[in-house]
Amino acid sequence: MTGFRYLPALLILSAGILLGGCSKTQGASKATAAEDVTEVKLIPAYESLDKDKDGIVTLAEVDAVAPDWAERMHACDTDRNKTLSRGEYDVCKQTSASH
Repeated sequence: MTGFRYLPALLILSAGILLGGCSKTQGASKATAAEDVTEVKLIPAYESLDKDKDGIVTLAEVDAVAPDWAERMHACDTDRNKTLSRGEYDVCKQTSASH
């Protein structure tokens, strides 16, 4: 009969251990979910890429002003003249927004 006296305490301890383990798992899943969130970066405005404000955006200016976007912007220079026209930029911006 003395074994039954310890049963409620054993059940409470077991429940506490199980619930404690579950809450730690949930905390870990929240951290993982937060790590999965990627930061969305918007393509810089055309005018902000024109570092020397001469009205022409060169790929060198893109490299200096927006290094995160340089590879994408280089691909948008469809006529390969080492400058990014407003039309090339607009197409690049539209295709970047859809990805």
